[in-house]
Amino acid sequence: MQLIKNCLGQSHEIVDMVVKEGDTVVDATAGNGNDTVFLAKLVGEKGKVYAFDIQEMALQKTREKLVSQGLTQRVELIRDGHENMSKYISEPVSVVMFNLGYLPGEIIIFVPGFRLLVVPLKLQ
Repeated sequence: MQLIKNCLGQSHEIVDMVVKEGDTVVDATAGNGNDTVFLAKLVGEKGKVYAFDIQEMALQKTREKLVSQGLTQRVELIRDGHENMSKYISEPVSVVMFNLGYLPGEIIIFVPGFRLLVVPLKLQ
């Protein structure tokens, strides 16, 4: 029996408590698309996900996952760094999710109006 979830499970639980159907959210590091798909399901048909990545391959993998699950209409894939979010997003967002591959051991979640959450990852 696992009492403590891994960092991905913990981060998804936190985000699930904040995001409501119809919200606008950001996946700041699309990567393989797992968080983008998770967020797209949470925001529902009337919500919006902005997913950023600097790598075309990452965006292609994300696009494939979105297509296979019929979620493309709620997501805008952007080939640019998350440091340029303000160029693309003008509306308020409820969550910005970072899963930083170059920062092993942490997932960072930013909830505007709240605090920065760093969920540690126990590597085995």
